[in-house]
Amino acid sequence: MSERIVIIEDDQGVRFFLEEALKGEGYSVSSFESYEDAYRSIGNNTDLVIIDINLPGMDGLSATTDLKKKYDVPILIITAYGTKKNALEAIKRGATDFFVKPILLDELKVMLKRVLGTRRLKKEVEHLREKELASHIFHGVVGKSLQMKDIFKDVEKIADKGLSVLITGETGAGKEEIARLVHILSKRRGEFVVVNCASIPDNLLESELFGYEKGAFTGAVQQKAGKFEVANDGTIVLDEIGEMSPYLQAKLLRVVEKQEIEHLGSTKTKKVDIRVVSTTNRVLENEIKEGKFREDLFFRLAQIHIRIPPLRERSDDIDVLVDYVLHNIERETGRVMTVSEDAMEVLTKYPWPGNARELIGTIKRASIMCDGDVIGLDDLPLHLRADHPLTTGSTYSDQSLDDAISSLEKGMILDALKKSQGSQAKAAKLLGISERSMWYRVKKYEIEI
Repeated sequence: MSERIVIIEDDQGVRFFLEEALKGEGYSVSSFESYEDAYRSIGNNTDLVIIDINLPGMDGLSATTDLKKKYDVPILIITAYGTKKNALEAIKRGATDFFVKPILLDELKVMLKRVLGTRRLKKEVEHLREKELASHIFHGVVGKSLQMKDIFKDVEKIADKGLSVLITGETGAGKEEIARLVHILSKRRGEFVVVNCASIPDNLLESELFGYEKGAFTGAVQQKAGKFEVANDGTIVLDEIGEMSPYLQAKLLRVVEKQEIEHLGSTKTKKVDIRVVSTTNRVLENEIKEGKFREDLFFRLAQIHIRIPPLRERSDDIDVLVDYVLHNIERETGRVMTVSEDAMEVLTKYPWPGNARELIGTIKRASIMCDGDVIGLDDLPLHLRADHPLTTGSTYSDQSLDDAISSLEKGMILDALKKSQGSQAKAAKLLGISERSMWYRVKKYEIEI
């Protein structure tokens, strides 16, 4: 299939010349007089856009900015001899290259082969990257480490057995994702229902779980089904089960044992067929010793116990999680992004107290902060890059957050300047920031070079 090129040129003669020349080279070509006319014809299947910098309506500079926000497509700028400065500005905005009128056909052909060849290579690399990523995604759950592969195997074994499952792990480790995996592989026809036991007050949680009759309490104007009924023939996830009160634990024990529920305000029981999956970031064995959690309920809920290790114990999963987030960004926005080696090194070494949830949020934030297509050190939050995290030691304890950040930043800049013997350009490179950012910070902190 021939590569698709869109030409946007208001000069009819130049437009006709380019179109015929490129068609002669075997390319699929569409040409337009203005960006407004061409806009609907440009998409993810476009391999190259050739655009004049001076156009009626939206000019080539603005069009370049608009296109790069939406599509990962190479852009070649056509410019007159006296407007090279504008072409360089277009490159800053994301254009791949420019050529000057009058157009020399041989030079244009060489440029097209180079640009399109690079795009083909990029697509091949992206395809291999997707293939690699797919090999580490198990029914929508990402995991490359041996620990996660073992969890996937365990879930496959127990998913269709009907036993209750307790999933433990730190906040953000992915407990709900594993619970959903249990449901998907169980082939249960009912719904997957999640109830957060920590976010609902005790008196409301009871009615939320078990349902109620009309008039059962003030405000109960009609009968309402509880979450156990909604999850009938499906799976109910009791998230943060360790937060549940002893009173509700006793009621829950009956439901799990008898597979029947009783509405508030009713004496009638109703049979339900549910798979109960519980999650918690607490160590329930310790809660039992302290009298905060019923031992008999624990044994009923933990017929199968799955522990998800924190991300710091499975660093092999970090790079695949990063790829997964970047792949989703590409699908949603068309923007193809990568992470620089030094930034990836920082991401791999950071302990991630918020686990996978924190990592995913960090990459999404970095993709927004990043001006180009490569996430560098300067795009990561400061506490990831710092040798000494802001939350440790007494150095920062008597300062405000802003003062602590400024102190740390100034110290890092001074250290980088010493290592680079006063060269701001080299210091900026060490810190992973632009020379302009370095110049601004040197002025801000009144540092003498």
